[in-house]
Amino acid sequence: MATTQLFVELLIIGIGAAIWLALLLGAIFGYRMEMDFPTIGAPAMVALAGVAYVLGILVDRLAYKTFRRIERRLSRSILDREDFPAPQILERQILASSEILGAQIQYNRSRLRICRAWVFNGAFITIAFIAWNLRVQALDVWQSIALSVLGVLLCISSAWAARTLAKDHYNNLKESYEYLKIKQSTPSP
Repeated sequence: MATTQLFVELLIIGIGAAIWLALLLGAIFGYRMEMDFPTIGAPAMVALAGVAYVLGILVDRLAYKTFRRIERRLSRSILDREDFPAPQILERQILASSEILGAQIQYNRSRLRICRAWVFNGAFITIAFIAWNLRVQALDVWQSIALSVLGVLLCISSAWAARTLAKDHYNNLKESYEYLKIKQSTPSP
């Protein structure tokens, strides 16, 4: 995976974490956020990007640890055959054998990481938003309920997408490995 792609992936995850952290701090200190956002200079943007990147790493690890059991079950249901190596070895073999198949696997893995992490980001944003709004009462009850429902829907849809992408990832590993085995056993003309 390209370093830039991984950085952007963790930044996307980290921006979500920065949102819920800002809402949580706003709730603790009773800060009413204004709709006119302040202008942020380049040095501050670099610092915020660095913080978001670190937060992205933390949330990614939390999401990975949490969803690891689910992914292992999916892996076993799809790849549990005697002629298949462990999923990690399988993935490495495909990455080393085919640049095109490897790029597809890395792209799918990237989407999985983002969706998996946004299950947590969506939940934490929703909880922090509710805490913040209860503290400062910036929105009326219906607006608050509507945004809370949207947050819950974001969590549910992210969880569904993460599970679907994990299943697709293991199916992709299986099909790519089978393709490469056939290709290796077929003599070249």
